[in-house]
Amino acid sequence: MNLKDKLQQIQSKLKQLQPINTSMVTTLYTLTQKSLPTALIFTILIAIFLYSELSYTIVIWASLMITVILLRLYDLYLFKTNFQRYSLATWHNKFMLSVLLLALLVSSLSFVFIPYLNEYYQLFVLASLVGITAGGTTSLSADFRIAIVYVSIIMLPLIGSLLMIHSSPGNILSLLMILFFISQVGMIHNNYTEQKNLKALKEQQDLLNNIFAESPLAMFSYDTHLNISYANKHVYEIFGQDNTMIGMNLGSLHNKNILNIFNLSLTKGHQSYTGSYLAPNGTFFWIKITAFSFKDTDNTILGGVGIIENKTEEYKDKKELEVLHITLQEQVEKNQTLLEENKLFIADMVHQIRTPLTVIMTNTSLIEMQTELQNSSCITQIHSAINMLSNSYEDLSYIISNDRIEYMPIEIDFTNFLNERVHFFDVIANANNKTISTDIPNDIKITINDTELERLIDNNLSNAIKHSYDKSEIEIVLEKTNSEIILKFISKGPNIQNVSKIFDKDYTESYGAKRSLGLGLNMVKNICEKNHIKYSVHSKDNINTFTYIFKR
Repeated sequence: MNLKDKLQQIQSKLKQLQPINTSMVTTLYTLTQKSLPTALIFTILIAIFLYSELSYTIVIWASLMITVILLRLYDLYLFKTNFQRYSLATWHNKFMLSVLLLALLVSSLSFVFIPYLNEYYQLFVLASLVGITAGGTTSLSADFRIAIVYVSIIMLPLIGSLLMIHSSPGNILSLLMILFFISQVGMIHNNYTEQKNLKALKEQQDLLNNIFAESPLAMFSYDTHLNISYANKHVYEIFGQDNTMIGMNLGSLHNKNILNIFNLSLTKGHQSYTGSYLAPNGTFFWIKITAFSFKDTDNTILGGVGIIENKTEEYKDKKELEVLHITLQEQVEKNQTLLEENKLFIADMVHQIRTPLTVIMTNTSLIEMQTELQNSSCITQIHSAINMLSNSYEDLSYIISNDRIEYMPIEIDFTNFLNERVHFFDVIANANNKTISTDIPNDIKITINDTELERLIDNNLSNAIKHSYDKSEIEIVLEKTNSEIILKFISKGPNIQNVSKIFDKDYTESYGAKRSLGLGLNMVKNICEKNHIKYSVHSKDNINTFTYIFKR
């Protein structure tokens, strides 16, 4: 890294230590307004006092000093009357250059004139430079960098000049000046540190006050003696006090739990309390209090901060919800009992229906064999009614048992299975003056539970018969691809009004006098979702197609 880069790096670090801002520059120019008249008078007095020893050279020095001082006064005038003329950085640079130029001129008293003066005048110059240095330390304190450079420019040449005298008094004075220089630099640094800390504390205090003022929560601060130092309006509302809470001791709240957390927050850190609080005016509150201490830069505890959340409405709502929950729980338990009783009743009824239904089906077959009316419409109607009743019975039996019985998948000959179900519904279709045609390829196998497949097929056939036109044909199509088996039920009848809801539970569409419980297709939907079967409906031009796609 070359010298230029090192200087730029140092300059960057110095800028980061104390950024230039309006407050700094304004302070520098304001203090200059007070120090420059003093510097002007001081220059004239030095010139008069040393004229007898230095003659015209001190006059030249004084002229240069007065010129620089007047230029600085002019800059001060422009700063006050036409601040917008330059940027903030430019004002700062102009001030810095003029100060350093003035420091060089003042420093010249030591390294130019002291060697030509006797001890009496040397002491005078020495005292003058010490006074100027001390004054500069104060007037330039707003920017510690300028102050340190200013003091260094004046004091270091002075110390060098004293060392070059080669006398005991000179050596003693140079040592004193070194100590004075170190003390001035230390004072400047301490002043900078103090200003930095004060600025940080002020920023924290302003931030804290702004947070307190704008917070929707009750917030307040207190000292180590638990006296309230600041409180926002919400604190007054909760504690039921007027605007005289500042200075009030928290011990007057007469609540040991609350008082305890404020005490502990000063010694053990973060504390919290949730519970009831009765304000002096008799108002009940349910509050959550959080308390924690705050410290200065030396880690000394200065006090604490309290945050109060008014949870009264939430507490009341929670109590109401608890009561409502208990009521609802009791109602749920009651309804659950009724539901279980209803399920037991339906299961018992299904069991009771099975025996007479079996007897009716057996005896109907016997009557058909013993009479010559095998093809009569009466026998057909009886068979149709029995098959429909049997189908409804199987639906009901599946509904009440599917949440208790695990229907395991098995390999099924889909071709034979589908043909058997079509044969079962042929009687119902003929009784309703409708026909069923099929396109079912041979030797198609599928893995699914036989009961669930039967419910899927039967419900679609039953719906097709029920909602198709008289003397219409119902088509059953089974197709096979490399990865899928596709089953379609195609019927001619009124268009489905809402295909997106047709599988919803309890949803039915009006078809004249025909009624439905709205359970069949919802049962089919549940079976499809359980077995990962894709299902869809298409309804257009009075042709309704239900499609089911099985994975092979």
